[in-house]
Amino acid sequence: MSQLLLGLIFLGSNGCHSIDNRGSTTNSIQVMYPKETLVLKKGLEIYFKNKSTEIDEQYQPTLLVASQLLKNNKNFVLQIDGHSDSTGSLAANNKVSTIRANVVKDFMVREYQVNPNQLIATGLGPVKPIANNSTADGRAKNRRVTVTLKIQ
Repeated sequence: MSQLLLGLIFLGSNGCHSIDNRGSTTNSIQVMYPKETLVLKKGLEIYFKNKSTEIDEQYQPTLLVASQLLKNNKNFVLQIDGHSDSTGSLAANNKVSTIRANVVKDFMVREYQVNPNQLIATGLGPVKPIANNSTADGRAKNRRVTVTLKIQ
């Protein structure tokens, strides 16, 4: 774990360059951080507390790896899909899901200097639940942003 943290600190302070020089930087990042890269390809789920737009720090290491991948390959984009639970009005849920998606996008631009043209933020509201909205646990799982690494 300390090696990962040290590597992430180095990546963050070293701009777009990888820690080693074993070929292309993008491939090096994927080799060095296979778990994070796989999560991003499948879709990182960022969960939010009720009525919150704060990104928990547990997601930041994977977002840092995403930023490095984007900076080193202009053909990569992050699809950032905001979701909500079904409590409240449809308009309110659509609004909060869009706000959450844009919070993640703005975080990537502000904290990691990612090109905003490589970030596609969309609010989907409550239309794609992954859990039952009739329980508190289900609603908590539906309050999320899904961040997926794609090739343009």
